[in-house]
Amino acid sequence: MKFIEKPNEGYHLYNRFSADFTDDTVRLNNRDYPLGTVSRMVTNISADDMTELLLLGGKVKFCYEAIHFYGYSRERYFAQQESILEMLECMKKHEVFGCFDFEESKKLIDSVYSSDALDRYDEILEMEPPFSDEQKYRIEEIKKLFDYAKVLGAVYAYIAIDTANFATAVQNYTKILMEKTSRKKSELAKTAFELFNDELFMYYLYQSNPAENTMRGFSVNSVQTVAPVIDNNDDYKIFRRIYFSRMMDFYVMDLFEALSHGHYLWQCKICGRYFLMTSAHKQLYCDDVNPEYNVPCKYIAKHPEITKKKMESQKKTATPNYLLWKRRDNFIRKRKSRGKYSESEFAAAKNYINDCYEKSQLDFEYAKNKYEDDMEIKVIDREVRKATDV
Repeated sequence: MKFIEKPNEGYHLYNRFSADFTDDTVRLNNRDYPLGTVSRMVTNISADDMTELLLLGGKVKFCYEAIHFYGYSRERYFAQQESILEMLECMKKHEVFGCFDFEESKKLIDSVYSSDALDRYDEILEMEPPFSDEQKYRIEEIKKLFDYAKVLGAVYAYIAIDTANFATAVQNYTKILMEKTSRKKSELAKTAFELFNDELFMYYLYQSNPAENTMRGFSVNSVQTVAPVIDNNDDYKIFRRIYFSRMMDFYVMDLFEALSHGHYLWQCKICGRYFLMTSAHKQLYCDDVNPEYNVPCKYIAKHPEITKKKMESQKKTATPNYLLWKRRDNFIRKRKSRGKYSESEFAAAKNYINDCYEKSQLDFEYAKNKYEDDMEIKVIDREVRKATDV
């Protein structure tokens, strides 16, 4: 084993994948996500879409159990391959599964269920003892492939039920949290303790999961590598690389890592979707564009004439866009006080971040897709240099 691994050396397939944790983000397939983002993606899968996933997962599970009880046959393996590929196509529609590599996953499926692979399985069945050393080696290699095919079937059989069970757990957690007045880290932890230490709730989750006997229901069973992961693309960072062979393990890890950093989900009181919060500020409405009114829910809340309903008021200081503006405002003020900005540079920086913030209040697409990028320190510095000819 190498002492240090690089960030692109992990696995990103469904049967085994790596996640690199650092600060308040997780890196999947060389993309960074704020902790809790995966939990948000899962929790927002609609009931109809979840039902479709569960039905396809049941089909995969049926094929898997047929192989488990009756053993190998070409027909059963072809049926297993077909059911997994159908499941994979359905998964492509969902944001959370886009964190992984579909093409590589499909190649892996083909490698153990293809006609060539089945020919090799048949080869074993046709061999008769005594075996030569070459035949013994061949048998061991094919048996590994055969065992791997069974494991792969189990993984895909339980992806759907893991996803549904986790969504149920997080929705219940969020419902309890929303009844409380505090959003501090201590309250997030207390709420988690109350829910996941509740024997009746955990019994319900355990009984609702057909994977209970082989995969232990709602649990965490990950493997952490000894070697650190160092990203040297820009700034050097050390990650904690964890390998998972089951989606539930990763889901639970994402949730509790998020809570430990003060990240949590909240349900928008207008559209009903869940959004990610990364502070204790009391945001009530999401920033997503409401498809019914074609404006963000937070905008609808400030304009009751849109829905003809009076909404609970949300403080301006509770919105992520304002909080980012406030952080940058404090940053440039500190630079000025320390002599790192002249009066003209401070004025240029101030005008720039004010313009970005105002634009984010009027242009919803800009707020969603470009505002954060434009408010990065290096971008502010570049704009200051352009405005002052420094």
